[in-house]
Amino acid sequence: MNIVRSRKIFYIFSGILFCLSIASLAVYGLNLGVDFRGDSLLDVEYKNIALSADDARSAAEGGGAVVTSIEKKSDTRFLIRMDYLTEDGHQKVLEALRLKGEIEEKSFISTGPSVGRELRRNAIIAIILALVAIIIYIAFAFRKVSRPVSSWIYGVIAIVALLHDVFVPTGLFSFLRIQIDSLFVTALLTVLGFSVHDTIVVFDRIRENLRKSTSGNFEELVGKSVNETITRSINTSLTTVLSLTAIYFFGGVTTKNFALALIMGIIIGTYSSIFIASPLLVSYEKWRRKK
Repeated sequence: MNIVRSRKIFYIFSGILFCLSIASLAVYGLNLGVDFRGDSLLDVEYKNIALSADDARSAAEGGGAVVTSIEKKSDTRFLIRMDYLTEDGHQKVLEALRLKGEIEEKSFISTGPSVGRELRRNAIIAIILALVAIIIYIAFAFRKVSRPVSSWIYGVIAIVALLHDVFVPTGLFSFLRIQIDSLFVTALLTVLGFSVHDTIVVFDRIRENLRKSTSGNFEELVGKSVNETITRSINTSLTTVLSLTAIYFFGGVTTKNFALALIMGIIIGTYSSIFIASPLLVSYEKWRRKK
């Protein structure tokens, strides 16, 4: 199958994925984790009474708390993580816990929604800065390429593919109602780096073939470059995905969603590098020539 000549099929497929992702974000929104909503961490110890983690959880929930996790440090001491609590809510939880027995509060840390908003803003800024840095780098790296597509176009097309790589996994997480936390943002930034690496490998091969080629057929040259790099890209991504799959199934609970985001992102990123970014160069070149 000639990937470049069949580019319209891949454009339609990616367009459907992108629109479904946007629709999911519009309908369901993001299931923000405690990193972005704010949370409270309560460390308490019971005196002369042993409880199970389930008993401590039910007691805290009886005080109106939304418990996200509970760590049993000993038979009498618990570290309870909850959604953000006001001071009034904090006291109600303590009262509910005291119904099980006498307690000593070791510590109480509460991160308010304002900090969550700051984290959201910083996450968006981090992704935007990464995208800007990538387009500047690609434009610089391809500065000597001027025919038949200008160097900055390589950067713009790479960003278009990267936006596809960001929105599709985010839309999937939105649809599946998986919590979005700071690890998800870390995964997205990792995917951006992995994806742009794959894209640059193909673009670099196009640049090399442009120097050697005496033919004026840009479409054939891009198709040849994709065919020369596709096996390497798929093999590299496959080995990474296999390692992440092992982490997903056998790793800890805290790394499960992180591994899933990376698996989704790397698969989508590899697809876009091969089937979207390079064909877009051809589409732009044809459009510019017609214009």
